Amino acid sequence: MEPINTKIAHLLTNGYELQFENVFNKAYENYKKIALYAGLAILIFGFIFMVLAAFGLISFVGVEHLNENTIKQLESKMLKQEYLGYQFIFVLAINSVFSPISAGFLRMANAAQKDVEFKMRHFFSFYQWSYFKELFVATFIITCISTGIDTALTHFKIPVVGGIISFGIGILTVLSTPLIIFGKQKAIKAIQASIQLTSTKFLTLFLLLFVAFLGSLVGLIGFCIGVLFTIPFSMSMQYAIYDSI
Repeated sequence: MEPINTKIAHLLTNGYELQFENVFNKAYENYKKIALYAGLAILIFGFIFMVLAAFGLISFVGVEHLNENTIKQLESKMLKQEYLGYQFIFVLAINSVFSPISAGFLRMANAAQKDVEFKMRHFFSFYQWSYFKELFVATFIITCISTGIDTALTHFKIPVVGGIISFGIGILTVLSTPLIIFGKQKAIKAIQASIQLTSTKFLTLFLLLFVAFLGSLVGLIGFCIGVLFTIPFSMSMQYAIYDSI
């Protein structure tokens, strides 16, 4: 098999074709295979996270002070601009620490593509130090820049611009995690290679990821829990983009 570094160098030198229809169809076929299992996994992880968050809230506030009024006060505080920094730190920490689980969903998509069995324990397979440190660093850098810009522009009351820039950063770095877990690249090199490869097909990738985003929101129509089973379409799209390139 051709080494990944050679493949990347070849793609950067000679370019590549990326057709919207082909990638979309590949993502959709993959999604049909993982939708149910991935949706249930999101439900389970979401429940665990809510339980941990509840324990954290109780520890912070104290069970004797935990009531509806206290929760409303905390919510109102978090909406104030002076607390944007805390939100930034929280998002940065959560994204970085749980990045191996996000990578696990890409491994699920890869397994579905190859018709290989995927088990729940595989979601935690990237907590091995060799993978975890690279995923943590890459996610930390990307989230720090993306969320940092978004938070700063929200502070200046132009959150829409921040959201657009964050989405653009997400497009440019969409290959970072796949390059780490499938190509065994280091964090910095994975980010650099992702930016170099995606910048030449930015418009096509924008359309693909925007459609994936809209597709993920379809579950909000009718019964909100359905979104758990449409979110995996974004994961399938990310894998399909990597696989196609």
